[in-house]
Amino acid sequence: SRGELLEWINTTLNMHLHKIEETASGAVACQIIDMLYPDTVPLQRVNFVAKDAYEYTKNYKILQSACLKNGIQKNIDVDRLIKGRPQDNLEFMQWLKQYFDKHRP
Repeated sequence: SRGELLEWINTTLNMHLHKIEETASGAVACQIIDMLYPDTVPLQRVNFVAKDAYEYTKNYKILQSACLKNGIQKNIDVDRLIKGRPQDNLEFMQWLKQYFDKHRP
């Protein structure tokens, strides 16, 4: 559920998100992939306070590069995710949680 997913994100990353749409910037996904594959996401380049679509897009490019580097074959629909619609972000975060659970060392 949405609540359980938010609780997992908040606990895993020590955050305080209230809505799933707050993951639209791509920063959360970058951090989760970096947890699975340390040092493959240049976190210093991730904009954790991104507010605009072009900043979100830069974060997703970093994420996509890390996914390619780690052999993760997932089509990330950046155009949909950066709009911050709850359903799109929920589905992506659900996929990310399943991927995390399956590949966590």
